[in-house]
Amino acid sequence: MRAHRRHLSDDRLVAVCLEDAALPAERQHLESCDACVARRDRLARTLADVSATLTAEADAAFDAERLARQRARILQRIEQAGRPGRLIAFPASPVHCASLRARSGVRWVAGAAAAGLIIGILTGHLVHVLPGPRAPVSGQAAGSRPAPELHAVSTTLSEEEFLGMLDVAIEGAGGASLRPLDDLTPGIWEIAAAQ
Repeated sequence: MRAHRRHLSDDRLVAVCLEDAALPAERQHLESCDACVARRDRLARTLADVSATLTAEADAAFDAERLARQRARILQRIEQAGRPGRLIAFPASPVHCASLRARSGVRWVAGAAAAGLIIGILTGHLVHVLPGPRAPVSGQAAGSRPAPELHAVSTTLSEEEFLGMLDVAIEGAGGASLRPLDDLTPGIWEIAAAQ
């Protein structure tokens, strides 16, 4: 009895008419509800009338000759499907040669600049990495000035010189501020005596 209270919607009835696949609950409802069966039959007749009308209009609009031409075109396209494509010229204005020359000049300038940059980088790298042979300087080429004599000077400080310089630095103007830290830091002799 519950199925009689709730009828099928028009959308579901159209789907049942077109697909002819009603759900089990819908089939059970259609078996027991005369109102829904009558609505379904009306919708089925309306859909059949619409289909027949549209088929007749399409047949009137597309005569046999036009359908034969369309069929021939379709068969021709199917036949050409296995062939390689053909190039169709697109109507366009002619290409201006001046713009191509300007681009060509810009390309040459850019290429020359890039080549110059690469050569410069490589040359700079090779000059610093690979020292070249040094030519001896002759007395005549050097001019009338005598070459200065070079004396060997020791750049290493003895331990006493270093400690003396350290004492001077500590007792200078900045040493007074470091004195409390120096007093807190144990000396090497204090550590050795403790052991």
